[in-house]
Amino acid sequence: LVPQLENGLLQKYLMKVNWFLGKGRTVYQVNVTSHATIPLKSYNAVALLVEVVYESGLPETYHLPVTFVPEHLSKNVVESCPQALIATLKVGNEQGLICDALFTTELPDSLIKNMASHSTLKLKEGQITYKGNTDLQSYVQEYAEIRSKIHKQEKSFTSVNYDNSYYLKIYRKVDKSTNPDVEITRFLSNEVKFANIPPYVGTIEWNTGQDTIVLGMMQVMIENHGDGKTFMLDRLNNYVERLLARDRYAINALPLVGSLSNPVGIDELPEELKAILGTTATEQVRLFGIKTGEMHLALASGNEKDFVPEDFSLHYQRSLFSSMQSLVREAYQSKIKNIDKLDEDVKEEVREILGRKEEVLTTLKRIYAKKLDVIKIRIHGNFHLGNILFTGKDIAINNFIGDPNRTFSERRLKRSPLRDVAGMVRALHYVAYEGFFLNTHLPKEDVKGLMPFAELWSHYMSQFFIHAYLETVQFSSFIPKEKDDLKMMLETYLLEKAIHDLNYELNHRPEWAVVPLRVIKSILK
Repeated sequence: LVPQLENGLLQKYLMKVNWFLGKGRTVYQVNVTSHATIPLKSYNAVALLVEVVYESGLPETYHLPVTFVPEHLSKNVVESCPQALIATLKVGNEQGLICDALFTTELPDSLIKNMASHSTLKLKEGQITYKGNTDLQSYVQEYAEIRSKIHKQEKSFTSVNYDNSYYLKIYRKVDKSTNPDVEITRFLSNEVKFANIPPYVGTIEWNTGQDTIVLGMMQVMIENHGDGKTFMLDRLNNYVERLLARDRYAINALPLVGSLSNPVGIDELPEELKAILGTTATEQVRLFGIKTGEMHLALASGNEKDFVPEDFSLHYQRSLFSSMQSLVREAYQSKIKNIDKLDEDVKEEVREILGRKEEVLTTLKRIYAKKLDVIKIRIHGNFHLGNILFTGKDIAINNFIGDPNRTFSERRLKRSPLRDVAGMVRALHYVAYEGFFLNTHLPKEDVKGLMPFAELWSHYMSQFFIHAYLETVQFSSFIPKEKDDLKMMLETYLLEKAIHDLNYELNHRPEWAVVPLRVIKSILK
């Protein structure tokens, strides 16, 4: 099996799945470095560790469990989950398919039972260990039939839903290092009892004899009504309806108040503006700010070595600027293939920003103008609306994997929690524009004229979020005491994200370049 898969089939398969992150790079070679047979009732599954070697840069390792599906059952796989199909294969005289084993029923069933019984699978070199808490053990003993289905396919994992009671994340891009998602989830859930996350249940780990690789993590599946992005898009539809029914010129004439470091609260706005923005959205974004602050306070409270806060230093601050400088260089040197697809006025904005490189660098350089009297802590690392779940009157924060493009060791570094704050502000900007760009009730020719109202919405939602956040963490050591330092740090992290986004959008989604462009211009202004 392995030689056949290595002969181009695996590379072809990786290019069509959303969890493979190397699509924009030139692949030099794909090798199966390790495999483990997982006994199942009919056809065994084989867990593969697949090393992808690129023409430049470091190789990456991906986890892919595969199995054989005989021809008489293959129609179900092809029709219900074509993304699982890897290749056709003949085993002896039997024709069938090789597919991603997670899309069958037998492997997910085996995984939850092995975790409940704390099984160990001995291999020629090393072993796979399954760990689950006593609640999972009781659940599996109580329910003879547990139904599973693929719940989500994210950039870093695929998750399996068990009876809407538990969900198992199977990590795709893996590393021979501590998995930050498992580490932080376990810490928040077990050590500091932070209530606003799906509780930790257990893990599946592959000990290769030299290293331990986390293959999966089980969590309680809390009842929820969707994520923050879906919620906000619904609220934006309502916002657009209210705009169309009112005097938009009068609304647009209202001066913008508040800033990143001096955010306004909801009560400080005129009644007319409050009515336009909508009570539901403003209350929820305020809740986001409170819970984000509580999450950071919890992460800063640990005594474990990997969670003890650390002071900023000038050396660290210089290294921050150095990485940002490299980002700017890459963004300004990249070939903007799709600039001709931009609207003429957006083209002008792009050219303007490209002509202000030194100003961008000068703005970023402030990060090491003096030693900052703040601490670094473990943070979420990839904080956006999609990682917030609505649980009724409250929310849960999910997916502490961090930036999927970084190595696990990089994701485990302590950083300023203001990076997470900037991540949420960025998400609010993007969802505001998406609410207008993708609104099916708005004629395309009207969208451009309504863009100032997207900026109005994102401006105030960001303000309400930051206002609630700063109230929650006001006496913490990770927030600068000086307002100017707070302003500078927020602007720096937001500018860094916007430059990264601009580089991406110009090369992949030029029609979305307007979002980071407006953020960059706002900060420079």
